[in-house]
Amino acid sequence: MKNAAKKQLREKAKDHATTMGVLAVTNTTNGKQYIQGSLHLEALVNKMKFLLNGGMFTHPQLQKEWTESGSEAFIFEFVTIVPDQNNEYINYRLEIQKAAQAYISRVSTPLY
Repeated sequence: MKNAAKKQLREKAKDHATTMGVLAVTNTTNGKQYIQGSLHLEALVNKMKFLLNGGMFTHPQLQKEWTESGSEAFIFEFVTIVPDQNNEYINYRLEIQKAAQAYISRVSTPLY
């Protein structure tokens, strides 16, 4: 039973599509946003929360505000989704970078 459950979980993981795009972390107390693109947004959210909770995030101002305000003062949202077109000739990193720049140029909130 144990091996069957592991096999089922592995199959489910293979079929799970990752979400590519742009993540915005918004501080609800001052409206500032931290913008970052990724090929796997779910993993980026987990990594950022882990680093922020551990006091190890690389952006000092965001880390300081996270430590002072707490995690409940922040919202993580996928602001732009880059669809996977299953095309080996598309540079998805470049597409995500373009999407992040487009989002930054149209957003009116202050950025970190």
